[in-house]
Amino acid sequence: MKINATQVIDRVKNALNLKTDLAVSEYFEVSNKTVSSWKARNSIPLEFLLQASAGTGEKIDYFLFGEALQRQQSKLIETAIDDFRIMTMKLTGERILIELLEQHAPEELAFMEAKEIQAEGESIGLAMLIFAEFIEREKKALMDSGRMTNEEFKEYIRNVDRYDLPYFARAIKHRNKKGPQ
Repeated sequence: MKINATQVIDRVKNALNLKTDLAVSEYFEVSNKTVSSWKARNSIPLEFLLQASAGTGEKIDYFLFGEALQRQQSKLIETAIDDFRIMTMKLTGERILIELLEQHAPEELAFMEAKEIQAEGESIGLAMLIFAEFIEREKKALMDSGRMTNEEFKEYIRNVDRYDLPYFARAIKHRNKKGPQ
């Protein structure tokens, strides 16, 4: 990435809330000609960027490269976090599958191949991740708007995909009254 001294100085001005090159020169205690020469040579001494960084709390990277680098770094971090979350949920799903099968169907677990356990577990983990993200979005929308309390939200989530259970229960009850089909 090529550095543009004029843009760097503009970012310094913005961060320090300075309006002119003269104000920049006064802040750094250099002549106005020095600031002009930085622009002409397309070079700014590091000590001045360190001073600007100390004075504003901004990273030197921001002064040198602007928001583009910050967005790029942020995207890389988000991708790494997403990759970690996905991997973690896949492994969690696999572990949950094994635990459930050990408790409720050990004979089925005994005959499953490792690849099958991994694939099924990953599928469970990804489904959990998708549902967790759905819960987060729903909670933000419903609770932030004041339409639900925390307890109401918990009950809502417990029943969100169970809208057909009353129908299913009635069908089973009706089937049992008629006897086996």
